Amino acid sequence: MENKSYIVAVDIGSSKVVVAVGSTTDMKTITVEAIVKEATDGVSAGLVDNSQSVSKALRAALDKVEDSLQIKISDAYACLSGKFVRSARYTDHVFVEDAENCISQPDLKALNDRMLNVKAPDDEFIMDLYPVEYKNDAGMKLAQPVGAYSKQLSATYNFILCERSAKDRLRRVFTNANISHPKAIYASGSVIAESLASNDEKQEGVAIVDIGCGVTDIAVYYGGVLCHMASLPIGSSALNDDIQHFTTNLPAATVEKLKVRHGAAIATSKPESTIQIRRSNTTKHISLFNLEAVTEARMTEIAEYVWKEIRDTGLSSKLSSGIILTGGGAKLAQIAELFHRITNLDVRVASAEVGIAVEQAELVSDTDSTLVVSLLLRGLREGACRVQMLGVEAEEPEQEYIDDEKPDGDEDFLDEDEDFDDLSEKKPGFFGRFKKMFSKTLTTAFSNPDDVAEEDDDF
Repeated sequence: MENKSYIVAVDIGSSKVVVAVGSTTDMKTITVEAIVKEATDGVSAGLVDNSQSVSKALRAALDKVEDSLQIKISDAYACLSGKFVRSARYTDHVFVEDAENCISQPDLKALNDRMLNVKAPDDEFIMDLYPVEYKNDAGMKLAQPVGAYSKQLSATYNFILCERSAKDRLRRVFTNANISHPKAIYASGSVIAESLASNDEKQEGVAIVDIGCGVTDIAVYYGGVLCHMASLPIGSSALNDDIQHFTTNLPAATVEKLKVRHGAAIATSKPESTIQIRRSNTTKHISLFNLEAVTEARMTEIAEYVWKEIRDTGLSSKLSSGIILTGGGAKLAQIAELFHRITNLDVRVASAEVGIAVEQAELVSDTDSTLVVSLLLRGLREGACRVQMLGVEAEEPEQEYIDDEKPDGDEDFLDEDEDFDDLSEKKPGFFGRFKKMFSKTLTTAFSNPDDVAEEDDDF
């Protein structure tokens, strides 16, 4: 019998909890064994508001996976996204030790060690860090620093930071669901590209936009590096609120069906087009034209926020591979065309496709599953999870835990019995504060290396 190792990924979103399990025999390729989704109402814009509610949904999803695969899960990889997650750039330098000023591997390590000693603010922890670029003493970028001549080596690192309170709430959810500890916690935006973008696309420049229920994550790659990541606290739930208001407070389930079946990011229906909704013994008429107009207005707003975030990176003209849309909000008809109109970039909608076997394409074809599959692929690189086959003595994986500190004119019918708040009023103040935070991060990112202290540094 093959000696399987397992990777477990948990995506706790604003409308559902998604659990995925993958198996591997060589820690190089992965087979997705199961993906289970459970609805939850205990999360708002990515932040856990009710740990008991979310824990119940997580436990239900885990039970289904464990019963299906006959396994017992002890830990899992997790991710977080929301306004409490941010990226910040930090620049530091070291002087080259070689008398002839040739940069060596020890110089590179010394600079990396200095970055590892950077401290986050007391209310935040560092989720991840990696170099964005290296430069010599003349300020020229170095694609391969080792072997280059320079008196000093400087680097700009991208730090992914998260508020400790958000992590603590997530850990409580795991504890309540009888999972002792997340194996590692990542920012959703920093892993979403794992199953979506090829290495060539990351090199040429690509932006990944994951439109979730309460959060929209953006990841911008260029030169093979994640140059910027952001989580906008708005998603497709805002559209549901708009539709509910427009349709005079139809039940939430009916609103969701209206959006999925008849919503469109670009309005094309004729003014006389209507939808009939059967409710008990009555029939309600809804204007399809107005429904599409409401949908287009909200999605245009979201697309414009995304495009502004991308433009602020200074890389919008370098995204040769365009924009990849995913997540539940990307299911909306004509969403790619809307983003293309606003950005004038190539835009496509995609689900997990990179690193996944062709025979599993159908299993991972839902854009709702993209993030959790990407998290599985990240876990494949980092190490197996503690998973016991039922009836088999548990074995501890060799890998250590990762320290997460570090139809026109026609009527249609919708049967109601089938199976974020509206931000229009408070948007300016809310997003003003949000954009101010990111603006401060970007404007203070590239500090002069000569101004940096020699000991541990704070953001």
